[in-house]
Amino acid sequence: MQYSRFARSISSSLYKPSSQQSLRNQVRMMSTTEPAILVEQRKNLLVVELNRPKALNSLTTDMCKEMRSLLINKINPPASANVKKEDAVGAFLMKGRGGKAFCAGGDVKTIWQGLMTSPDYEADKFFRTEYYMNYLLGTSNAPQISIWDGIVMGGGVGISIFGEFRVATEKALFAMPETAIGLFPDVGGSAWLPHLQDGYGAYIGLTGSRLGPADLVHTNIATHFVQSDKIADLERDIEANLPLDPAESRRYIKDILDRYQSISTKPDPATSQILRNKEAIQRIFGEDVTSVEQMLQLLTEEAAREVGTEQQWATKTLHTLQKMSPTSLKITLAQLQRGRALDLQECLKMEFRMMVRCMANHDFKEGIRAVLVDKDNAPRWQPATVDAVTPEQLETYFQPLGDQELIIS
Repeated sequence: MQYSRFARSISSSLYKPSSQQSLRNQVRMMSTTEPAILVEQRKNLLVVELNRPKALNSLTTDMCKEMRSLLINKINPPASANVKKEDAVGAFLMKGRGGKAFCAGGDVKTIWQGLMTSPDYEADKFFRTEYYMNYLLGTSNAPQISIWDGIVMGGGVGISIFGEFRVATEKALFAMPETAIGLFPDVGGSAWLPHLQDGYGAYIGLTGSRLGPADLVHTNIATHFVQSDKIADLERDIEANLPLDPAESRRYIKDILDRYQSISTKPDPATSQILRNKEAIQRIFGEDVTSVEQMLQLLTEEAAREVGTEQQWATKTLHTLQKMSPTSLKITLAQLQRGRALDLQECLKMEFRMMVRCMANHDFKEGIRAVLVDKDNAPRWQPATVDAVTPEQLETYFQPLGDQELIIS
């Protein structure tokens, strides 16, 4: 997947680590508590490690702010900055600590708590910060390598999907599960999901289906597959002679990743649920199917043909969609249809409009209550059915916000 790069002119003071001391050590000196992001310069490679393993490395506002600062001041400094050679960055590598997750998403439970306890809570602040960070990642001149060695969901997708190199291991578990909590696949989802082939984008975005490494390789969501026991050696090889020139560093990284992929035991294609159901996904979720109602009808017909057979994909998928927020399903499909013609900045602006409306409406609060707070998994959606979500209601999610618009410059 290729995404256009945008020129930036941002003046800011440059954070300059000593050549004898890693960024990680400097951060630790500033705080007696373990930082949520560990940053280390290894020659020309900047390693950024998310460090909230007990929370599956979920993102907070402060983490997004710190990442934004790194992108502006360190990874892509303004042309006017006087960067010492030993402080320059040829590429950056992102990973998650703890062995279970790259990043399980944004800390939506904290946002829910704020909305439920304070009428003055400004939920949009987190999303303004996160979406600006997503934009900077998506337009970075320095190439990004992301190591998907565990759970990659929601906001974790947003901080990695726009990088050129997305490396899945056998432990990768990828999903955009937002429709289950009254939201939609945001963090730039409308900039890449519509461009997947064969209806995969709508299928992934609407159902929240969990994808394993074979799915990620088949769909090209992951650019490479490398076994987890080879990741440490991979990092060392990238670090060894990484060029500073972006074009040269891209070629250098790709050659190394290609080599490590060639010596890794590839995931069995038979384990890919997307590949097994490719024709049905294309028929039910492809571009020619333009409404959620049509999708549900086609799934119902497909499920009827499964009766008495071992094939249960349509039956299970239909059951999944019937549990999701009807409003979320409707706005997600509209988001993907509109996003197909937009660039990343325009997609994030649209998604921010949608998110502000979701924060103000019922289903997000109810979805978090049912899934993450009370955990009864019995949300009471309003409206309760897809048919009850009117075109007028749908359109309100995409209306301009006036002086509340997301500004990216």
